[in-house]
Amino acid sequence: MALLTLPVLVLWTLTLLFALSSALALPMDSADSSSLTKHCTNFLTNPSFEAGELPWLAMVTGSWETRGIWASSSGGHSGSNYYYGLSNSTIETSITLSQSGLSISPGQVNCSAWVASSRPGNMGSTRIEVYLDDVSCAPAVQVGTTGWMKVGGTVGVQDVEGGHTLAVVIVGDVATDEGWSISLDDLSVGSGC
Repeated sequence: MALLTLPVLVLWTLTLLFALSSALALPMDSADSSSLTKHCTNFLTNPSFEAGELPWLAMVTGSWETRGIWASSSGGHSGSNYYYGLSNSTIETSITLSQSGLSISPGQVNCSAWVASSRPGNMGSTRIEVYLDDVSCAPAVQVGTTGWMKVGGTVGVQDVEGGHTLAVVIVGDVATDEGWSISLDDLSVGSGC
């Protein structure tokens, strides 16, 4: 009888533990889940250009009719400010927007940017690639005329002396006489994003 009692006791204990753990893992109602927010640590300063252009550095090739921070009532991807460039060149031009001296702990980080492109007549294409310390965060994206879209990905980070550098490289090829434009907003280098 003792041999039969032990398996029954073990089965009863496991059933009780399962019932208790199931009760603890019940989904929360919507009021409780609203208190949970995704936390993203963005290591960039002024990632949405709301405080102007500093500390961003823009390097360009080719001819640009205008470039810099724009404020619009319709806003950028988020907020009212975004970085805007209008190239009036009919041949290849580029713009690289970078920020250096970033203090990032070793591990995996997300690096990304929200971009929108305009190509009158949808002629040519714009290539966008995000780099962290000269390592591509994801393959380059080729776009024509687009609404806001997120580009970038995840890379591994090591300790580096002097800090890390994020660079968003945008290259536009042939265009009509109207040129082409690019808008950037909400750049990110972070964990938990």
